[in-house]
Amino acid sequence: MDAEALRASWSSVLAHGDEVPLFFYSHLALSRPDIRELFPVVMAGQRDKFVVALGRIVSSADRTDELVPYLQRLGATHVQFGTTSEHYAPVGQSLIATLAYFLGELWTNELAQQWQAAYELVASVMQDAAAEVEQISGELPTAEESSSARSEQS
Repeated sequence: MDAEALRASWSSVLAHGDEVPLFFYSHLALSRPDIRELFPVVMAGQRDKFVVALGRIVSSADRTDELVPYLQRLGATHVQFGTTSEHYAPVGQSLIATLAYFLGELWTNELAQQWQAAYELVASVMQDAAAEVEQISGELPTAEESSSARSEQS
């Protein structure tokens, strides 16, 4: 993965400002309307979070000691929003479409491969962390089960 190419291309994309997350979320909602319900009605804050998170990921692409724990936290927190493993592929497709759109002629097959590889790594780490959270929470008793057990002990 060429971290410098990722940073340089992301910097070029960011020059388009608020249009970037707007395009990304529009693409995602049009391609997978079922995913739209996972997001708030007012998307301004969500768009900012997307740009900040992606910027942090890109800026630390060659520092896995910083990147992996961040991605693990991100994956774990996405579970609470209803994100499932099936959501990662369409998000990746929307990200690639967004990058291609804003980079125009700068978007090459090589750069596409770099971004695809980077996204696959990001998605893999996030999904692994999410699976761990789901496993742990699946092993914990529900509030109803805990209440029932306390009643039986009384």
